[in-house]
Amino acid sequence: MLQFATENGIFNVDDVLEQMNRKRREEILEKHPYEIYQGAGKDTRWRTHVLDPTKKEGRRMIVRKDRDDLLDDLCSFYSGTYQKKPDRKERMTLEDLYPKWLIYKDLHTTATTYISRIKSDWNTYYKGTAIVKKPLKELTKLDLDQWAHALIKKYDMTRKGYVNVQVIMRQALDYAVDLGIISSNPMSQVKIERKMYRREKKKPDKTQVYTAEEIEAITDLAWKDFFDEVKDYRLSPLALIFQYQTGVRIGELVALRYEDIETPNYIHIQRMYRRDTHEIVDHLKSDDGDRQVYLTRYAKDIINTAREYQREHGYDTEGYIFALDGQIIPQRVINSLLEKYCKILDIPYRSSHKNRKSYGSALLNSGVSINTARQMLGHADEETTLKYYCYDQTLDADKERQFENALKPQKVPVRKPKQPSPGMSLSR
Repeated sequence: MLQFATENGIFNVDDVLEQMNRKRREEILEKHPYEIYQGAGKDTRWRTHVLDPTKKEGRRMIVRKDRDDLLDDLCSFYSGTYQKKPDRKERMTLEDLYPKWLIYKDLHTTATTYISRIKSDWNTYYKGTAIVKKPLKELTKLDLDQWAHALIKKYDMTRKGYVNVQVIMRQALDYAVDLGIISSNPMSQVKIERKMYRREKKKPDKTQVYTAEEIEAITDLAWKDFFDEVKDYRLSPLALIFQYQTGVRIGELVALRYEDIETPNYIHIQRMYRRDTHEIVDHLKSDDGDRQVYLTRYAKDIINTAREYQREHGYDTEGYIFALDGQIIPQRVINSLLEKYCKILDIPYRSSHKNRKSYGSALLNSGVSINTARQMLGHADEETTLKYYCYDQTLDADKERQFENALKPQKVPVRKPKQPSPGMSLSR
């Protein structure tokens, strides 16, 4: 009879099963001791609790997007077939953690350019790769060792390049430890031998610094521009010359104030202009950057000239040394001037950051101690100063004279020809 009724459409098995499931749900809802409710606001998922003696409160929450899905889980739970989904911490990947870590990292730094570099590194070296999709709890030292070595080989990295890129992995995993997601950071066990890195050759002197002769020629052109009153930012030529005398960064240069001259011979470098936010902030690139820089007599003359010009023309400086009517010099203007002077002199253009390197090299080449040069430049360690700010500014002809003098050449003795023995023929 059942077969006949089914074959002739008297009733549908699917309808019967649906009615049975509905009846079962009703029975479960009658016995279920906890409220079933929907979240409010942005989180509108459905929730309820089920008994769980392993929990402190004797219960745990089930959350599902749809009410029907939640009821299905309840049916499975009471029938003994329910399988708990893995805890979110168990499934957390670097891909999941990265946005949260980036916010955390941003709170602990004042350098937005550093955050921009991190974002760029993520997009270049991490985004979409297998390592960021693996649960953090499953990452092993071997996984990370293979990832690091493959990364170095693929991108032919220098040691500095690798150190910059691995910051995300290392620090994000430290953050995961703090959150209790993992118990220890396996990245701390990964060691890279120096031979794995691409050898970083020091760049040629001529590409990194200006010679004393070039600086003198550029200085002459800058003074001429100042006295001829360049059309825009008339104190910019003075600012350019001042950078050669102090080695300050461009962002520090345009933010200098008269009040920073706290003693007659030194100026306090303590603030900078930020290109990303277009504002002057009362801190520097790093804590080590806050420093007292010596003012040469020439540097003092430049400051006095700027002050006299401002007073003579009645400009409101708002306390800034190289500003007119409170309008500070944009950083690009300094580089534009430098590029203009290099074209006039027919010499290779090097950016204004190379002025800073020229300053550091001039100090070291003149016998200033490495530690003092480091302090003037605002470096945390001497290695940075020696590696990136120590170049020879001497002309090739002068270098050759230095070689001759250093090696103290002696007169080469003239060897007398050997006298032939008596009876020896001089011909063949």
